[in-house]
Amino acid sequence: MWKKVLAAGTAVLALGLVAPITSDYSYTGMAMACEEPGDLSTPGGIPFSHPLAYGSSIQRSQINHDGRVLMEASTYEVNLDPAFANDFPKLQESLEKLSADNWSYMRRMMYQWEPDLVEQYEQSKNHDWYKENSGPLYSYELSYSGLRADSAVFSCVGGEFIYLGGAHPVFYYKAHVFDSNTGKELKLNDIFKTTDGLAEIIVEETESQIEPKSSMPDKAEALKDIKQMIKDGSLQYGMTEDDFIVYFGNYAIGPYAMGTLEVKLPYKKYFKLFNNKYVFYGTRAKG
Repeated sequence: MWKKVLAAGTAVLALGLVAPITSDYSYTGMAMACEEPGDLSTPGGIPFSHPLAYGSSIQRSQINHDGRVLMEASTYEVNLDPAFANDFPKLQESLEKLSADNWSYMRRMMYQWEPDLVEQYEQSKNHDWYKENSGPLYSYELSYSGLRADSAVFSCVGGEFIYLGGAHPVFYYKAHVFDSNTGKELKLNDIFKTTDGLAEIIVEETESQIEPKSSMPDKAEALKDIKQMIKDGSLQYGMTEDDFIVYFGNYAIGPYAMGTLEVKLPYKKYFKLFNNKYVFYGTRAKG
């Protein structure tokens, strides 16, 4: 069994249709992987986990005005393969809710942005830049990246790209970690035995991993910001088979020029901090 599974589902590029904001378009992408044999003995109460099959798809919509596309927007939905959805119904319910929330959020933001984008266009449409650019002037994209999908944890991260005019776009992260059996979205207190000192560890690892070193933000300010994110639940994090990853989008802990960051906390290095239930041990998907 488990001879072939769908590995990390990736968002596959698809052409958008010229349509009003009330329409949508979906394209599904999948990847294949083969089973890698694993040791069935498990250390320290870590459950042996098997990979899950799933697929992701792009959902598109547009804002049209004056005979042209003002904004092209896309988000994603993700679902377990039907065979696995039957075995993990709570996880499938959570993924369906995530997909619905992504779609609802994108459409809600488009309706909020539309009046301002139309006004901005009308005020500037006679400028050469607007005349020379026939494609979409503004964009929103929540792209999908699969991080981990097995019988213990399902984790993914979305890269949120927004351009509404101005000097530059902004990029944020929306990451998720689910318990595959209960479908519960995991909080830091579920994943870690304690979050005491977690902010300090994240700052230390940020300083160690960031390149170039000169782009490291003020450590005291970074620590303050990260502690606040942990407190208010806004810290973005995901889990792979090897690491707990913290994601920082534009402006999260520094100026725009610093860019975005992905900071890894390896399970091997910080094993004692994690709830063993969610540390990976089992069959790895190969793709």
